[in-house]
Amino acid sequence: MATQKQCEIALEQFADALSRLKNVVGLGVVQADDEGNRRNCAVGVYVKKKVPIAKLSAKDRAPKSLDFHQHGAQGSVPVRVIEQGAVELESTDGMRG
Repeated sequence: MATQKQCEIALEQFADALSRLKNVVGLGVVQADDEGNRRNCAVGVYVKKKVPIAKLSAKDRAPKSLDFHQHGAQGSVPVRVIEQGAVELESTDGMRG
């Protein structure tokens, strides 16, 4: 079980590497499961579309967990892959002031 702070540390340490994975559209700290337990969090990797792991090259697979070491803190946090869909810039036509 990972805490919010542990997930934030792991996300900070691995954000660059995770964001370079194929199909990734975003990152964040999320609940590790759908049980609603806020003390059970994970690093969320948002993807356009979930792809079976067998169809991904090893370099494009999100890890199951992240082992972090930073400022004397260390541990392991789970990674949760979440299908988000494509992310597009919204029109700003009506926002001019």
